[in-house]
Amino acid sequence: MPEWMGLLERLSVAAGPPGFEDEVRDLLIEELKGSVDQLFTDPFGNLYAVKRGKSERKLMIAAHMDEVALMVRYLEPNGFLRVTNLGGLNPAQLLSQRVLVHGRKKLRGVIGTLPVHMGKEEPPKMEDLYIDVGADSRERLEELGIRPGIPVTFDVPFIHQEDTGVVIGKALDDRLGCLVLAESLKRVEDPDMTIYGVFTSQEERGMRGATVAVNRVQPDLAFVLEGTIASDVPGVPAHKYVTELGRGPALRVMDRTVIVQRWLLEEMIARAEGLGIPYQLQLSPTSGTDAAAISVGGKGTPVGIVSVPARYIHTPSSLARVEDVENAMKLMADLARSPPEPKY
Repeated sequence: MPEWMGLLERLSVAAGPPGFEDEVRDLLIEELKGSVDQLFTDPFGNLYAVKRGKSERKLMIAAHMDEVALMVRYLEPNGFLRVTNLGGLNPAQLLSQRVLVHGRKKLRGVIGTLPVHMGKEEPPKMEDLYIDVGADSRERLEELGIRPGIPVTFDVPFIHQEDTGVVIGKALDDRLGCLVLAESLKRVEDPDMTIYGVFTSQEERGMRGATVAVNRVQPDLAFVLEGTIASDVPGVPAHKYVTELGRGPALRVMDRTVIVQRWLLEEMIARAEGLGIPYQLQLSPTSGTDAAAISVGGKGTPVGIVSVPARYIHTPSSLARVEDVENAMKLMADLARSPPEPKY
């Protein structure tokens, strides 16, 4: 079993809805103590892990801590909870999922709606869903510390399935990126540039943490680490795959918000090939990452994006291949140790 597997399990199980990233942030602070020169947070909830380099030029590497989740918006008189989404979720994929409601204590519940045999045949909307924690009244919910604004996360175990070489768990978008960043910071010694590893908040609500962080750091170069869309599944033709499992880390060419500068992409490709690491080029016309905010922040920042493919992101459970994680770590550690020379 890889040494990093325990950290990924803790990251996956930890709760980190947008704006409530405390568990993930505290875990990373504990993990990185002694491995970096400085750890600090900002008022927006970002975590900065700084590793001094041979020069004062700044390399920012970002991975977001938050995950898609739900939030309580209304307490029904008979004890059910109405919710709204935090981040992009398909209501049809949420039915009967187990959840944790983060009141005074964490309460387990089930997402429900009317079943098919009661005449409910069309796909549900978010407003149709409710959470059942077994309470019988609004007053009982209030006694348990549940009120509007309480976050709700998915109650999903983490699994390392060695037989097929995969991991399955919650929030692999973007705890995979957090893992790769944390491991890169631990592995790199005496980097060429001073590294600002930034674990950002509220990416799923519009890349807000990254906007704050890039203007604070003012980097000369940046990378974003993600758990990204692997669409190599039944029903999707090969020419529409965004990424595939087992083909290595994805180097993003473009998405709906960013076109990676050609010189930087070519440098990343050359570095992967020099290391003998398989890679794939990702074109993702309908999605975006923290790179959107970073690229136009500060004084304008060249930004590359390295992602670990994962199937079923933005659902309660995702699946990724261990070898893709390993190769992303190797590539990112090398890029962090000796980044491409910015050409501008």
